Amino acid sequence: MGDRANFGIRQTDGNTIFVYGHWAGEGMLARFANALDKASVRLPYDDAYGTRIIVSQLIGDEWNQPLSWGITLNTLSDNEHKVPVYDLETDTVSLYDCDWYTNKITDLIFTMPRIDFVRKYSKTMIGV
Repeated sequence: MGDRANFGIRQTDGNTIFVYGHWAGEGMLARFANALDKASVRLPYDDAYGTRIIVSQLIGDEWNQPLSWGITLNTLSDNEHKVPVYDLETDTVSLYDCDWYTNKITDLIFTMPRIDFVRKYSKTMIGV
């Protein structure tokens, strides 16, 4: 079992990097907001550094674990939750429903500016 969640970072070229967390579902919006907050020193103007900071913050101290985290391009890994996606070009966060059988994003639930998402969901509020 797990508590599987995916976090998206849509690049300016239209591709989306998904970070998969096998045990990341609980508190996932706060986890994503905290990662975006830490990355705010480079966002939205520095795609490469901003993306690296987001990924690093999501994974945290678990880089040396052989399981728990994964990274895909344009496809979701096993998923049990809605999917938050940060868009570097528009500096917004969208939350999508997901079809759990096909692991495909379906309906848009909301879109909001990154700073508003961080204010609403972050537990640390460092860069805002």
